Amino acid sequence: MAGRKMDLLSNPAPRNSRRYECVFLHAPHVLPMTSTILIDGREVQITNGDREDARAWFLYSDTDYADASMALKEIPMPYVGLETSIAQVHDFLKTEIDDECFVLGFSQGATFCHILSILAHAAKLSDDTNSTISPFANISKAILVSGFSSMHKNALADCMRDAMKKGVQIQSLHIFGEGVTSVPKHFSEDLAECFVNAEIHIHDKGHFIPHNKTLLYRVLEFLES
Repeated sequence: MAGRKMDLLSNPAPRNSRRYECVFLHAPHVLPMTSTILIDGREVQITNGDREDARAWFLYSDTDYADASMALKEIPMPYVGLETSIAQVHDFLKTEIDDECFVLGFSQGATFCHILSILAHAAKLSDDTNSTISPFANISKAILVSGFSSMHKNALADCMRDAMKKGVQIQSLHIFGEGVTSVPKHFSEDLAECFVNAEIHIHDKGHFIPHNKTLLYRVLEFLES
């Protein structure tokens, strides 16, 4: 978890708006700078970009952590290392949060927020306040930016299957751009359909979070609704 904290309203905000403390969690999986692949039967080392300390909430391959070729295939698969990330958020919610909170994620982070929202939905339906998923009940809203639906396949509890079949009953705001190429627009639209009464905000940019007053006000409207 990053120790860094900031106010959501560091930019000018509407009068009488609440202030929100944001805590940034570091994803636990560090992506390698290089990978080894086979080309014509020979092992060749390639670079995976120049981002140092690039991280992920889960992986698509247990042999090459940088391989994201399956990310948008819409094929059910086990997400490698997802349990570690869920445990990290679970422990944070259990020890640091004693009231309702919201989660925000971008790209793969939005997909992870989809999974957290399913856990929150399940926790709110459970009568067992001491269950392993009970801390997730504190999640009341989710903001998902340029994400895609979770394709994680594993043994799910009945209550989690209910959320996936009938729709996640967590308030959600889905933000994505008209000009997105990294995660095409229809993936974010499909993700929104996984939630009951999802709210959508479409901007005219690409695969990033615009820093403008229009989006800031829209997020505040959602949080204060």
